[in-house]
Amino acid sequence: MRRSQTAVIAALLVAYGSFYLCRANVDAALPFLAREGHDKTSLGLLSSVATGTYAIGKIVLGATGDALGGRRLMLLAVAGSVVCSVAFGASHVLASFVVLAAANRFFQSGGWPGLVHTVSRRFEPARHGLIMGVLSTSYELGNVCALLLCGLVAHWGWRALFVVNPLLFAVIGGAAVLSLPSATSDAALPTAGEAAPPEPRESLARVLPHLLASRAFWTAVALSALLTFIRIGFLTWTPTFLSEISLAHGGGIPGAIVKSALFPAAGVIAAPCFGVLSDRLGPGRRAPLMAASLAVVVAMVVALALGVVQEPLAAAMLIAAIGLFLLGPYSLPAGAIALDVAGKRGPATAAGIIDGAGYIGATASGSLLGYVADRAGWSAAFYVVAAAALLAALVSGGWALASAARAPATRS
Repeated sequence: MRRSQTAVIAALLVAYGSFYLCRANVDAALPFLAREGHDKTSLGLLSSVATGTYAIGKIVLGATGDALGGRRLMLLAVAGSVVCSVAFGASHVLASFVVLAAANRFFQSGGWPGLVHTVSRRFEPARHGLIMGVLSTSYELGNVCALLLCGLVAHWGWRALFVVNPLLFAVIGGAAVLSLPSATSDAALPTAGEAAPPEPRESLARVLPHLLASRAFWTAVALSALLTFIRIGFLTWTPTFLSEISLAHGGGIPGAIVKSALFPAAGVIAAPCFGVLSDRLGPGRRAPLMAASLAVVVAMVVALALGVVQEPLAAAMLIAAIGLFLLGPYSLPAGAIALDVAGKRGPATAAGIIDGAGYIGATASGSLLGYVADRAGWSAAFYVVAAAALLAALVSGGWALASAARAPATRS
């Protein structure tokens, strides 16, 4: 790997990881808002509206990224998110919280398609699983660091999260994105000794029929919807769930926020491992690995629903173990699989649609799980999550069997 490619990886890791400074602060603020009188159903509505807007943004800004270029799209995302995050911290009523959280997530939705577009132009397909696995640690590392920071900043009150975090995002995220290659040099990876001619921008009219004709694309869309529902459910409600357990054991909210960082921390290990292993299986053959891992997720979420653990640290460790087996499969549909499907023909569009479909599925995560937890308790909410994980395991298993059945016919 050339030095310029290593520099691109480092810049993308820092850039996308920093997005969570203005995302995790909203989740970290939910326990404080709950203590101010907002019930889980209302806070779930805030999460669901923001997630739905994020899904729309993924599709809209994903297509924009193929025309605008990855670097410009990421710069736009950073600037818009910072402004909305600061405004959120200055608000006082639920309606304004909902509107500003949604606007923030719309701008944030441009980050990942911009990253995928850059990868498609800078790295060869044989390494896409590894590269996307490594870069998928950015959102887990970013989430971990952001939650740890939130745990410290929250001692000054939840509004401090919307001053410190956006300021750091503007500085760190902005600098990392500006260090990426400019749009004019956003060209395909050259072969040894050759200069890379700039590639023409792909229009949506050319890209979309290519994607819609692919069965793998539609399977990735379905898996993304299910896995994002589960991931967002844990990211949204783990701080509140652990806070309630912690308060019952004489602890506090900031400590529970820190413990909730164990879930995304598990993804730092899982995503690159899954990327490497799935590369060895080969493009189009990543499904068996996903199916096996998701079967483990089902068992562990059921254990959580049954109340096997009650002590705060033990509950956090079980949730971390769930993250270890969930976040590896989660990293594949909008990353390596999107690149498998699209290649250089609209990679940002493919990633945007697949990821956007995921967040459309996750739109119900905040409000549905909040409503169920309010009415029937956390155990019932975890059973809903277990059902989603089981369905994802079945879809992955079906895809694996279909791929295995086609392989002998292709060889013959």
